[in-house]
Amino acid sequence: MIRMILMRHAKSSWEDDVADFDRPLNGRGLRDAPRIAAELSNRGWSPDVVVHSAALRTTQTWELMASHFPEATQVISSKSLYHGSPADIRAVAEKLPASCGTSLIIGHNPGWELAVNQLSSQNVRMTTANAALFENVAGGWENAFAQPNPWQMIEILRPKELAS
Repeated sequence: MIRMILMRHAKSSWEDDVADFDRPLNGRGLRDAPRIAAELSNRGWSPDVVVHSAALRTTQTWELMASHFPEATQVISSKSLYHGSPADIRAVAEKLPASCGTSLIIGHNPGWELAVNQLSSQNVRMTTANAALFENVAGGWENAFAQPNPWQMIEILRPKELAS
């Protein structure tokens, strides 16, 4: 079995006049990213490989989560995940190493919400710092998307629903 966490970056700031790619996290984002990481870790969903969009807010999201996942063997910053589509997520996932049991892929809407909806066959809102947890019995990343509906959504973690 392989597991995939699709996570939308934590809440970003709109205060500064910077390009979208360079927007940093705001106060809520700085709080929410480590809270989601702690919850994932407590549930045993620790990623072996992390792939995140190269945008500042996704990079910062991962940096705030990293201390909860010291066993992550590989962290990849990907420009293809900025404005990434479900196809871009699939392309990244299919290239994950066979040794990866759990992946964390961090990016942006609308692509993440579309991907979660396609994989789960449900209409799910992916607001900031939401993490969708999926399992697949395909046995490997190269085959993880080959069958119709191979992914089972286990849960959506939302910062606002976590105990303080």
